[in-house]
Amino acid sequence: MSIYLDTSSCCDTLLSKFKGFRRTKLPPGPCKLPLIGSPHHLAEAGSAPHHAFRNLARKYGPIMHLQFGEISAVIVSAPRVAKEVLKTHDLAFALRPKLISPEIITYNYLDVYFFLYGGYWKQMRKICTSELLFAKNVQSFSSIREEEASNLIEFIQSSLFSPINLTVKLFAFKNNVVGRAAFRDRCKDQAEVILLINDLTASAGGFDVADLYPSIKILRVVSGLKSKLMKLRQKSIKALNKIINEHQERLANKEKFNGQ
Repeated sequence: MSIYLDTSSCCDTLLSKFKGFRRTKLPPGPCKLPLIGSPHHLAEAGSAPHHAFRNLARKYGPIMHLQFGEISAVIVSAPRVAKEVLKTHDLAFALRPKLISPEIITYNYLDVYFFLYGGYWKQMRKICTSELLFAKNVQSFSSIREEEASNLIEFIQSSLFSPINLTVKLFAFKNNVVGRAAFRDRCKDQAEVILLINDLTASAGGFDVADLYPSIKILRVVSGLKSKLMKLRQKSIKALNKIINEHQERLANKEKFNGQ
C-alpha cells in the first residue's frame, strides 16, 4: 500500500527527518512530461494504479516524488517510512488537500475529516468520540451492520461468475450502515438520502482535472463536477430537512400523547 502526501511542504518536512537529504532536494522519481508531470506512469497500469506505485517504488525506493499537474507529491511505500509519517511525525502531516469535492460537500471543509488540524478539529473529534462512537452506542448498531453485511455477501454470492466492483459495493455498504444508524427509525425519505449519499460519494471519489491545476479557476466550471455536486448537495439538503421535520413531528406527537 502506498501513502500519497499532497504538496511539496509535506515533502520538505519528511525529508528533514531523514539523513542524506537536504530540504531543497526532492526524492528520486520517474521522468516528468511538460504541463502534466507524472500521470502517464500511472496510466500504464490501466485500472490498477496501485500496481504502478509498486513498480515505481521497486525502481526509485520507498520515498519517491511524483508531479501531478501543479501538485507536487511524495509517495511513501514502506512500513518503516509510513510509521514515521502516520505515527512519529503525524502532526507534521496533518494538513488536508484542498479539493473541489470536499469543499462543496462539506461546506468549505467543515467536517472532521477534511478540516485543518486545530481547535475546531479537536472539538469535532471529541464530539464524535464521546457522542457517536462510544462503545455502547456502536454496539447498538450491530444488527444494522449484520444485516447490511449479509446483504453484501448475498450479492457477492449471486455474482459468483461475474466481475463486480467491490470498491463501489463497500462504499455503498458503509453509507447504508451510517445512514441507517443515523436515522435509527425507518422513515419514508431514508432510502432517498442513502441513495444521495452513495451518489455524492461516487462523484467525490472521481478524478477531476481542476484539482491538479488549482490556479486555473475556469477548470472548475468546464469540468462539470462542481455543478453536479452542487445539485446533489441541494437534493440531499431537501431530503434531510424532510427527515428532520418528520422526526420533530413524531416527538411533538409523542409529547402531546404523554401529556394527555
